[in-house]
Parts: sequence; C-alpha cells; structure tokens
Amino acid sequence: AGSAARAEHVLQVMKQRYLDGDTDFKPNTRTHTSVVDAWAKSGEKGAAKRAEQILNNMISTYEANRDPDIKPNVHTANAVCNACAFTKMEEDRPEALQIAFRVFDWLSTQPDMEPDSYTFTILLSVCSNLLPREDRATRFSHAKAFFEKCCKSGYVNDYVLRKLRQTVSEQEYLSLVEYRGASGSASNLPASWTRKVGKKNNSSGSSGSTVGGRSGGRSKGGRWSSHNRRGGNK
Repeated sequence: AGSAARAEHVLQVMKQRYLDGDTDFKPNTRTHTSVVDAWAKSGEKGAAKRAEQILNNMISTYEANRDPDIKPNVHTANAVCNACAFTKMEEDRPEALQIAFRVFDWLSTQPDMEPDSYTFTILLSVCSNLLPREDRATRFSHAKAFFEKCCKSGYVNDYVLRKLRQTVSEQEYLSLVEYRGASGSASNLPASWTRKVGKKNNSSGSSGSTVGGRSGGRSKGGRWSSHNRRGGNK
C-alpha cells in the first residue's frame, strides 16, 4: 500500500482505539486533514475521491455530535481541493473537477469560514490542470468566476495572480486585472481586492492531535454543484 493508504489505516486504528475507550487516540481535525494531505501528495488513482470521503466523514461526525475537535476547517477543504488539482490519472480528472467545485461551494456556504487566498490559488490550479488547454472558453469562464469571487472577498495576492496568468491567455489575464496587474504584483490592484491578504482567516476552526460546521448537506454526489450551474460561473 502507498503512504496515503497507510496514513488512512493509522487513522482507522486511532478511531477504533478511541471507540474502545482510549481517549489519547482521539482523532481530530488536524489528524484527518493530515491524511487528506497525504492523499493529495500521493497522485494515486482515486486520491481526490478518497480525500472528499474523509471530509464527508468529518462533516457527518460533527453534525452528529457537534464535537468541535472534529469540525472540518478551511485547511481541510483546501487539502481536498489540492488532491483534485494534482490528480494525475486522466480518467480521474472529470470527477476531480466536480469534487473541487463541490468542496468550494460547501466552504462558501459555511457561516463561520470562507475561502482564502490559498483556496482561490488551488481552484485556479484545478482549472489550469484539469480543463483542456485547447478549451479556452471553458478555462476562461471558470477562471473568471473564481477570480471575481476572490476580488470580491479581498483575498487577491501574488500567488492568485500567478496562477490566473497560467490558466488564461495573456490578453484575458490583463482584462481580468483591469490592466493593473501586468507586473504580476497585487500591490497595484484596487485595495478592496487585497484587503484581507495577510489577515488571519478565522475559519481555521479547531485542531489538536497530529495526522484539521457545516450547515448544508454533504459535499457529495455525482452531479454539478450550484456553483457549476450558475450561468457562466461554473
């Protein structure tokens, strides 16, 4: 088995030990997020799907008992999207694209957390890596939707700009940044676009051992999310 599968096995052992009464083995948000990270770095077949399943298990557990130690946070969501962005298997790419959009939608609807600069950088990576380069119209419409949301939320930084530039044509990039980010530096952009950069995202939630609410339904299903269905947005 690969390292990600081994990490998930350790997580299952911890869960069983905890259920058997050993509180020292209680898995928490950070524990689960570390396993999602392992899947993201593995590049193995089905990695994005396994990552989403771990997130959904966390959501179910949290909704069942409201234990803050297991509540998924923005880092967990970002890790799942990372697993999607670095999907290597061609046959996994369509599903990985849908998973990333579903997780973004879930994160966007949470009352106590929000997508951050890293989220938007990853989602632009998803567009860049998973959408065919020759399908410029689709790449542009998705990238535009994410970038506009990023601008509105105030999380545009140099990494977001760099990934946007890699995803769309140079002319498309210049039009999206209103010809103010030609240098690739966010310092030239409207202040409202960058107002939250460098500020702590309070959506981190709790964490606590190693190997970190959702109010809506689970991030699951084999369908396009609301984000995908909205006009040209997704």
